[in-house]
Amino acid sequence: MQFEADLIKLLQRASNGFTDAVFLGISQLGTELAFLAIAVVLYWVLDKRYAYRFFNVYILGVAITNFLKLGFKRTRPFNAYDVRSIGDPEPTYSFPSGHTESIASISTLLTIKYGQKSKAVPIVCIAATLLVMLSRMYLGQHYLSDVFCGLTVGVFCAIAFNALLSLFGDKEELFIIPNIIVSVIIISVLAGVGMLNSPSGADILKGLGAFVAFDIGYFVEKRYVKYDVASNRLWWTVALRLVVGLGVAVGIQQGFKLFLPQSIPMLYCFLRYFLMAAWAALAAPALFKKLKI
Repeated sequence: MQFEADLIKLLQRASNGFTDAVFLGISQLGTELAFLAIAVVLYWVLDKRYAYRFFNVYILGVAITNFLKLGFKRTRPFNAYDVRSIGDPEPTYSFPSGHTESIASISTLLTIKYGQKSKAVPIVCIAATLLVMLSRMYLGQHYLSDVFCGLTVGVFCAIAFNALLSLFGDKEELFIIPNIIVSVIIISVLAGVGMLNSPSGADILKGLGAFVAFDIGYFVEKRYVKYDVASNRLWWTVALRLVVGLGVAVGIQQGFKLFLPQSIPMLYCFLRYFLMAAWAALAAPALFKKLKI
């Protein structure tokens, strides 16, 4: 709508090298790398069981967001109106905002877990969510309605799927069964409608690759590796876990781009994120236990 485009133009009046860099940085809070950093701190350091729930709830929300994008197919503001794309233009559809859904989901889950222990947690989470929403409009990537829908989807999915996984009790690893069934159905549907090679289809495959691998990895880790994240919390052991673990994870996520064919999404998207999640859920804890860190 025109008034939404006018709002973006108004925000972009403040554009200069400094503000552009600031909002590009803020926008990164709604990316998969920000989620990965928080997820592995939870999984490798703080609370492995809640990290499992955190991971699954987040991925389910991302999947729903991408299906909504495919359903609405709304054109990005910089393609529909006379507004600029500050930074690289996003190739997927506009509605709803994936970055906003991401940070809203993360913020809601962290508030559910830690909000009663520290009043600072919900304050920081709300501020981060609002700033990401503002940044997505300022950068010309989303309309006001996109970010508000992203907020709604993120909060709703976090609350609903968190409640769903809580029903599994101490057998949360059995969520792997509906996980695999749903993943096979989604991949079959995407292939059937010819969406595997689309940008949104690629994003869904990334999520599914991580979704399946993390749940398989957690299932095996809980039964056989049994790494106790609280067994050694000396500052240097925690730092070593995060440096080594995140280094390998990002190395897989970025390094495998160099030789996996981008023209084959099941390899470039699904397999790459499958391997990254398998490392995070299973191989890294096994290594940490072996090294006693």
